Formats: sequence, C-alpha cells, structure tokens
Amino acid sequence: MGETVRNYPFHSILICLCGVLLLSVPGRAETVITSNPNGDPAHGQASMSLDEIARELSNPVGIMRSIGNEFEYRSFQGDLPLSSEQSSWVYRFEPSIPFELNNGKRFIVRASIPISDGEPEWDIDFGHPLWDPERRYTEFLLRQSPEVTDDSGDFLIGHGHLSDISYDLAYGGVSENGWISMYGMAGVFGSSTNKSGARHQTLLGPEFAIGKIQPWGVIGAWFKHLVDVGGEDTFSTSETSIDVFFAHGLGNGWQVISNPAIIYDWEADSGNGLLLPLGGGVAKTTRIGKIPLKMELEIYHYIVSPDRFGPQWLMSFNITPVLGWK
Repeated sequence: MGETVRNYPFHSILICLCGVLLLSVPGRAETVITSNPNGDPAHGQASMSLDEIARELSNPVGIMRSIGNEFEYRSFQGDLPLSSEQSSWVYRFEPSIPFELNNGKRFIVRASIPISDGEPEWDIDFGHPLWDPERRYTEFLLRQSPEVTDDSGDFLIGHGHLSDISYDLAYGGVSENGWISMYGMAGVFGSSTNKSGARHQTLLGPEFAIGKIQPWGVIGAWFKHLVDVGGEDTFSTSETSIDVFFAHGLGNGWQVISNPAIIYDWEADSGNGLLLPLGGGVAKTTRIGKIPLKMELEIYHYIVSPDRFGPQWLMSFNITPVLGWK
C-alpha cells in the first residue's frame, strides 16, 4: 500500500523566504486611509481600535498587509468503500499585500501556498480497462470519473507535499457609502510535488467581489471561475467558486464570522459537481506588543457534497499577523 514520505525542510525554507520578502516591503502605515463605512479619511493604523482592525482584516480590499496561517482539517464521505474513514490536513501560508493608488483604490496581490500532510488517493487496480493502472484519483478527478466503481481500487494515503499554489491580482476599493467592489485575475500554478495525484495544470480565470461595509461589520461574496490553460490535457478543469465573507462585530475585537467556499465543478458528472458548506465560527483580534493579530476558528458541514467522494466536515484555525505596523 502507500508509503508516507515527508520532506518538510524544503517547505519550511520556502515559507521563510516568502516571509522575509513580504517583511522587506516598505510600510506606509502612518498615511493609510481606513475603509470605514462613511468613506471619511481615518486616523493612522496605530490608533485604530481592535474592532476597526478586525473589520479591516475581513475586507478583501482592506488596507492591511498580512500573512494568514491556516490549519485545515477535512473529513470525507461518499459511495466508495471506506470514504467516511478518509481525512486530510493542510497548512496554508497566505500573504496579502495591498498597494494604495492615487485614486484611493488599491491593487492587491495575494497568494495561497498549501502544504498537505497526506491526502486520500484512489488507486486503480492493474488491468482496469479504461484508465491508466498507474494513475491515482484524488478528490477533483473522482468528481468526473464515472468509470471508477466500488470494486476498482482501494484508498491510499498520499505523502506530505507542497500542493498547487494559487494567487490573485485584483483592483478595487470602498465607495463613500461603504460598497466594496473588486475585480481581477485569479490563477493556480501546477506546482504540486505530488507526482501521482496532482492536477499538473495551470489554471486561469476572472474574479470579482461585491460587498458592503457596515458599522457592525462586513458582508459580501467573492466570485471566481477557473479553467485549465496548460499542462495535463487528459482531463479538463472548469470550476466556479463563490467565497462568502461575513463578519459581525461583538466588541473588543470579537466577531462572529462565516466564510464558506462554494464550488461547482462543470466537468463533473451528475451528482458530483456541487460542494456546499454551511457553518461559521468566531474571530478575535488582539495585539502582541504593538502588532495586531487575528485568530479565527471555523467549522463547516457540507450539506451538499459529491456522491462518489467529497468532503463532509471542515475545521480551520487561522492566525493572521499584520505587517508593517507603526
């Protein structure tokens, strides 16, 4: 069966290098304008309250440079045997750098660098008539593979590895009446070091977001559509995602939050295309010395998940320090 192999020193070096790069970007905290709901020029970041910082970090076109550190656990379900016994852990390193423009808008550069501690893989027996016997089917490929049957393989545990790096380049801002607008380009590099179960595709597509900043918090949705533009061509990718963002302030840096990521896979066969989670959690923004830090804990149940194999529960914990603070 599958052998677990880990090579984390390389990943640790990559994370450290990215962190050093981001920290080297000159800060502009003393002249930054906050995205308050009235559109008025606000005080510098150093004098912002915890509630203002928490709200700003919930805004996808917010003013603050930050590094998210998300630890994610998933359990699975499905028609394939032993689906309910599968699980996975992922760590995501998520830098976000907004650049203030002369017109009051922002250009935002974001990335998500995931490191997996083993993912479920479906191993097809030798002699299967339709599929390469060496191929292993991960979650995304199982959604569009009707040839995979209950008796065609066994679940294996994949090794820990760097997964595909995603990014987005966006332009947007907040209007005087608090409306959030953003549009840009999203993409995924085929950077996974998992040679047997990764997409090995380059994905690209448009994105836009709309929302509203209120005195009590933030609400909105972020839309993306990704298709394959290079790499592995034995299958296609066409996925639409809607990332809802909601944060209701409770005072003293506390928030009730809900950020479900809804996905529809247009290449999946019937009953396997939609992933719809429902849930939420709490967030607390505090200061470590002078540095703001936001912590989030969320739990989601997938009320719709692919019939063949897909996530059932998702639990995530996120620690996000703010960079360039003065």
